[in-house]
Amino acid sequence: RLEFRSALAPFGAMARRSPPARRCICLVLAALLAGWSRFLVCTFTALHPMAAPRSPTVARRGWADPGWNWGSPFGTAHDLAMGVRANLDTRAVRESWLEQALAGQVDVEDIKLALGLRIQHAARQGIDGNGAGRRLMSDMAACKYEGPDGQGSLLQDLDALCLALPAAPSFSDAPAGVGRSAARALAGMGFLEGGL
Repeated sequence: RLEFRSALAPFGAMARRSPPARRCICLVLAALLAGWSRFLVCTFTALHPMAAPRSPTVARRGWADPGWNWGSPFGTAHDLAMGVRANLDTRAVRESWLEQALAGQVDVEDIKLALGLRIQHAARQGIDGNGAGRRLMSDMAACKYEGPDGQGSLLQDLDALCLALPAAPSFSDAPAGVGRSAARALAGMGFLEGGL
């Protein structure tokens, strides 16, 4: 905290000595720097699981976290979404990530975030299974898939979404589970071509 304050001290000093217009710019720059540092920390921790151990009750509670704020430009969801979008920015990277999901090597919270982001685009493009994707995203925001029965409910609803998606591949050689069903849904909604 002290290092952070000392990093922003020059902006505060500059703001106190400046005319109102420049003072406003200095404060905006300080706020942007504060947000950017939070974004970097959240992204690094979320996308590099070895960087910090995750505890379901402390480090990242996902959609049930009061600071999640899905759909808002402020909050944990927004910060993590920026990092996920940046890290899955090419088709080759998305293909590799999808293979990892099929193998069960992608965290369910990361899968849910990718689903939410892709569903937003797919719903606007009319390729979310006649609203089935939007309903799944609304259920995620309502925390239906949190808690002990969450993954079972998510798997069931993902399978229903896949049935509504005409372009969803089967990936029948992958083990059944949330990873396979999510990969099917993402691929069926244009994830490989359009990203997040």
